[in-house]
Amino acid sequence: MIQITYISSETRPILKDDLDDILSKSRKNNIDLGITGMLLYGNKTFIQILEGEERSVNDLLSKIKKDPRHRDFKLVAKKEVNQRKYSEWSMGFKEVSGEDFKSIKGANNLDQKDFNTTYLVSHANIIDSLMEHYRKEQSRKLKHEELSLHEDDRLIVLLHHTIRAVVKVLAVLMVFVIFLGIFNVLNNIYENLLLPGLTSFTINSIVSTFGGFLAVLIAIEIFINITLYIRKDVIHIKLVIATALMAIARKVIIFDFKQITPIYIFGTASVILALGITYWLIEKNSKLNDSNEL
Repeated sequence: MIQITYISSETRPILKDDLDDILSKSRKNNIDLGITGMLLYGNKTFIQILEGEERSVNDLLSKIKKDPRHRDFKLVAKKEVNQRKYSEWSMGFKEVSGEDFKSIKGANNLDQKDFNTTYLVSHANIIDSLMEHYRKEQSRKLKHEELSLHEDDRLIVLLHHTIRAVVKVLAVLMVFVIFLGIFNVLNNIYENLLLPGLTSFTINSIVSTFGGFLAVLIAIEIFINITLYIRKDVIHIKLVIATALMAIARKVIIFDFKQITPIYIFGTASVILALGITYWLIEKNSKLNDSNEL
C-alpha cells in the first residue's frame, strides 16, 4: 500500500458547484477503488493525499493529471505505508484560508499568498503540518459533530437546518420552564416558610424548598446543553454526563430516608458511580488526546 501527496493549481476559477462535482465523483470512485485520502483547497491551489493499493493509486493519479481543471501538477511525496491514516474518508475535504493557518503548529507563519505550488513544493514540511492538522480536525468532527451545516449533500444540509430550528424552539420552551420553576420556588417559599411564620420552620419545608431550587438549576443546565448544540454543532458528551451526575447528586440532597427503600439508595449509588467513572474516563481520554497533539 502506498500514500502519495500532490499539489496543483486551478486553470480557471473553481466555483462551489465545481467543488461539489469533484468531491462527489471522487468519493464514489475512491470507494470503488479502495482509495482514501483528503483534499485541501485554497488560493486557487489543491493539495491532495491519496492512499491505497499501489496500482489503484497510480491509475487514479494518471487520470487526475489529465483533468483540465488544474495545472502545475507536482508530486510532493510518495511512500509505502503499513496502514491508512485517512481510513475514515473516501475523500475528506477542507477549504482553507490565511486565517486558518495562524493556529496550526508548523504553518502559523504561512500567508494566504504563500499557499501556492511554487512555495509549498519547496516547503513540504508545511504541507505535512497542514494535512495532519486537518486530518485530526476532521476526525474529531466525525466523533462529535451532529448538526453541522458543512455538508455536500443538500438534503442533509436542509435536514440539519430543520433540526437546528427545532433545537432553538426547545431552547425557548426551556426558558419558559425555567421561569415556571422560579415562580414555583417563590410560591414554595411563601407557602412553606413565610405564610406559616418565620418561627415555624420545619426540616420538611426547607427540604421541599431546596427541591424547587435544585429543579431550576437542573433546568438551567439542560438549557446550556441545548444551546451548546446550536453554538458548537456538537453533542457534548462530557457536559451531558456532568449534567446527569449533578442532577442525581442533587436528588440525594433532598432524599427523605424515611420514605425510600434500601434498594432505591443502592440503585442511586450505582448510577452515581457509573456516571462518575464515565466522566473520569472522558476527561482522561480528552487529556490524552490533547497531549498527543502537542
